[in-house]
Amino acid sequence: MNELRLTGAVVVDGAGAPRRRADVAVRDGRVVAVGDEAGAPAARTIDLDGLVLTPGFIDLHTHVDFTLPRYPRAASMVRQGVTTLVAGNCGFSPFPVADDHRGDLRDLSAFIDAGLSWDWHDAEGYLAEVDAQPLACNLVQLVGHGSVRVAVMGFEAREPTRDELDRMRAHVDTALRAGACGLSTGLVYAPGSHAGTDEIVALARVAAARGRFYASHIRSEGDGSIEAVAEALTIGARAGAAVELSHHKAMGRDNWGKVHRTLAMIDAARDGGLDVAADQYPYLAASTTLSNLLPAWARNDGLDGMLAIFDDPQRRAALADEVRSGASDYDLDQVMVASVPDGANADAAGRMLVDIAAADAADPTDTLFQLLAEERDRVQMVVFGMDEDDVRTVMTHPYVAVASDGWTLDPSEGGTPHPRSYGTFARVLGRYVRDEGVLQLEEAVRKMTSLPAARLGMDDLGAIRLGARADLVAFDPQRVRDRATFEDPHRFADGVELVVVGGQVVIAGGRDTGVDAGAVLRSTT
Repeated sequence: MNELRLTGAVVVDGAGAPRRRADVAVRDGRVVAVGDEAGAPAARTIDLDGLVLTPGFIDLHTHVDFTLPRYPRAASMVRQGVTTLVAGNCGFSPFPVADDHRGDLRDLSAFIDAGLSWDWHDAEGYLAEVDAQPLACNLVQLVGHGSVRVAVMGFEAREPTRDELDRMRAHVDTALRAGACGLSTGLVYAPGSHAGTDEIVALARVAAARGRFYASHIRSEGDGSIEAVAEALTIGARAGAAVELSHHKAMGRDNWGKVHRTLAMIDAARDGGLDVAADQYPYLAASTTLSNLLPAWARNDGLDGMLAIFDDPQRRAALADEVRSGASDYDLDQVMVASVPDGANADAAGRMLVDIAAADAADPTDTLFQLLAEERDRVQMVVFGMDEDDVRTVMTHPYVAVASDGWTLDPSEGGTPHPRSYGTFARVLGRYVRDEGVLQLEEAVRKMTSLPAARLGMDDLGAIRLGARADLVAFDPQRVRDRATFEDPHRFADGVELVVVGGQVVIAGGRDTGVDAGAVLRSTT
């Protein structure tokens, strides 16, 4: 007997086919029948009349590897229909951990370290620890170049020696053999920013040799975005690796409209035979560490080096001048402090940086340096600076997936993080599909399911068809919407009624069932 029968829904299969009314049957965690063949009795039948049934959403770009051990129920994600989370992006992963650089790795991830035990050395150890958690959804993991470089070289701002590069290659391959699905870089963050193109190519070749992809937070999403995209495409072509351009955007008013050129570059590269795609979140603000407002040279030597600059009056003054003149892709007057550890500066969360400075009659750069020093770089920001027309242009490109760049969070969490962790997928379905018609429903679902599944090389994900993994979501097309805002981000999405992971119901009637159905999904290509 089948374990689960879902009846009465309008099925959108994830592959882009027209919607149709059909029943779906599930047994042993797999879809075993769709349509007339799904009519056999089942141990449990759920009526989904009036709802849309789709494959579970795959969030191709997250940082949940640092928060999932703390929030294994992944409520902020699962409640919007996400069943598989892809972590290890932007060059950050919780491995490899080298004993002589353990402190450096913790510094690298300080702004998103949610109390990890760090009781492992490699990907296998980390993934085993996560797999032992009561997961509500699946995890797919990338290995981060920044973490690999830290394990070998710390924050040294130089080219690696041949031996060091060989050790980095070995770390990448170890992670891939443990099931990591690819390599990521964060080329705006130290130590990734120290790496030249040749270094990245050498490591991307290791991923390509195992059929895995290369994902990049490119060197610039603002003034240098054209050159940065060109570098990513060059890396993919030289390494023979598929390329994923992370959270594709154009930051800063002077750069609005550049996405037409960068998307044309993607098209040209694809026409030339390179497998390249991108992902995007549907908001006008980004979020990252507050220290990313500083130029690369001020972050070259990690936390201790940054603090030493703040303590040196001459270098501090030079740094302040550079920050005021625009040292990054971000404008100081567009920065909101998103989260700060509990303590003396906790009330800074949710306030604009310039307003905090004005209240203290201080220069914004002094406020910035004070926050970074007192909180030891454990401060995140939300920074505005994107254009709605650009967001829509990127969204409609056929090879751009929906992704949050978020974390697993819980409403009990403090601070004012970016609302994308709670609302990305529901926002696309509610605002951009139903309300504004920017995307058709079938195309939006494809961008959330089969498109990211193809990038992962996991063909049993992201589809409603025979033999596919039974990760499913049902939502009310008239009610689905995001509720999280920049002012009040800890709010679950509306309209997601049912979430099934591995054939087990984890959300029913919009509520968490407490079922532990998630797993670590390892790449085996």
